[in-house]
Amino acid sequence: MKNYILFLCLFLFSVYVNAQDYTWELKQSGTSLGDPTAYRFNKPDIVFYGSVDRIYASYNRGESFSQIGTPITGSTRIKNIILSEKDSSTMLVALEKSPSDQIVKTTNYGQTWSVSLDNASFSYFGIPMTPDPSHPDTIYTMTGNSFLRSTDFGGNWTTMSNVTSFSVPCDIEVFPDSSNVILVGDNGTGIFRSRDYGATWTQVFATSGEIPTIAIDKVNNSNALATRWGGGGGFLKSTNYGLTWTPITFFNGLNMWGVDYNPFNSKMYITGQYSGGRIYLTYDDASTWITTNISGSNYSVVIVDSATIYAAQSNGFYKLRLPAVPVEMTSFSHSVNGNSVKLMWSTASEINNSGFEIQISLDNSEFRGIGFVSGNGTTTEKNNYSFEYSLPGTGNYSFRLKQIDFNGNYEYSETIEIRFALPVAFSLGQNYPNPFNPATRISFTLPESGYFTISLYSVTGEKITVLSSGFFEMGHHFVMFNAGSLPSGIYLYKAEFTGTQGVKYSEVKKLTLSK
Repeated sequence: MKNYILFLCLFLFSVYVNAQDYTWELKQSGTSLGDPTAYRFNKPDIVFYGSVDRIYASYNRGESFSQIGTPITGSTRIKNIILSEKDSSTMLVALEKSPSDQIVKTTNYGQTWSVSLDNASFSYFGIPMTPDPSHPDTIYTMTGNSFLRSTDFGGNWTTMSNVTSFSVPCDIEVFPDSSNVILVGDNGTGIFRSRDYGATWTQVFATSGEIPTIAIDKVNNSNALATRWGGGGGFLKSTNYGLTWTPITFFNGLNMWGVDYNPFNSKMYITGQYSGGRIYLTYDDASTWITTNISGSNYSVVIVDSATIYAAQSNGFYKLRLPAVPVEMTSFSHSVNGNSVKLMWSTASEINNSGFEIQISLDNSEFRGIGFVSGNGTTTEKNNYSFEYSLPGTGNYSFRLKQIDFNGNYEYSETIEIRFALPVAFSLGQNYPNPFNPATRISFTLPESGYFTISLYSVTGEKITVLSSGFFEMGHHFVMFNAGSLPSGIYLYKAEFTGTQGVKYSEVKKLTLSK
């Protein structure tokens, strides 16, 4: 296979496309509240939408839907859906129901539903549940003034605190790289922040209106956005884990509702106006906004990637249709070093180029985004770009680029195909970051399939806990370790591996927890 693909591309002659070129299409009629949509990050073609008492699924990125399972008895509104990352047939659904609200659970793709949390009171709580991104089985909710946590995906709930500073929440969000830091937006008071897993709370923004929705940047985790309804309305941004908030003046006086980040590009995000039929999109971190028109009141907005955007409105599920344009590239090549792939490409000229989303497909099935490289805007000079990625294991990988203009127009490159074989050596990586607080990642490579255990010890050799244990396939793996309950200090982690052919390995490394 050639190491590069040379292809000619057409030029884009207009710098901006009218907002009218952005068209919202109703894909599934319905009515709900909060954020009744969900999709799997590793399978973005599958998306779910809840309406009244039913869950609908699309297997083609929201182009068409069909009902799954059976209706949820007594449900009058579905408020939000959380999908299990371990089992595709398992999900939690928060709903309004008389005489009391509930969280229900299915383990068989909606064929039957069991009560996870009963006698709940969600009131203005538009989005009653949220997962901890670093620990997907950990779910937070609030009923009345009780702030609750489940660590087994809704099997059991524990009261973390009885809140006195606020009582009618609207949304909860957990920072991906700091599981102990949680934000809550409420109705009539403002935004509150906890740095101890919800045990205590501090108000960080005050308003007389409602904070319907909060979104956290998945690329730069210190960034967060929040919408305001009432109290003067508006749109807020924080760049320091929610400690302080700055209004984006474009939205002053507008009652805003849904908000979301592009999970691969911090400069792209979206927000919806509750009434008035408008949704706003930025590709340049709020320097400019594209105004789009849509029917109904906004409940939520979702960016899957730069080309896939959804909205849940009072009358159903919508998908944004974007105009396609040609790219302006001249070459695309790659090199492989170990399991690290370096992609390299060039442009002869650029017009209105926001950047490139890098996409990957395993066995050429479906593509998903894995990163973003900013472009150079408009230039007639040649520019060179590169992006590095660590392959997770043996397989046939395909890579392509999606070149995106500031107005959202995009075009795909040709693909590069790579056949990768795993290394044959056992290795235990140094945890990263190190020092860390409170979470860190430990990677390891196995030369064959077998039984692997990694344990944590004190510096005196006392075993504290097992971080991971079980049968692992040959290849590259990692475990996440959250030391929120441990004191600062130096610890040891020991890896032990026995392969199916009887080979044994053992290695010990140090890590430093600094709080």
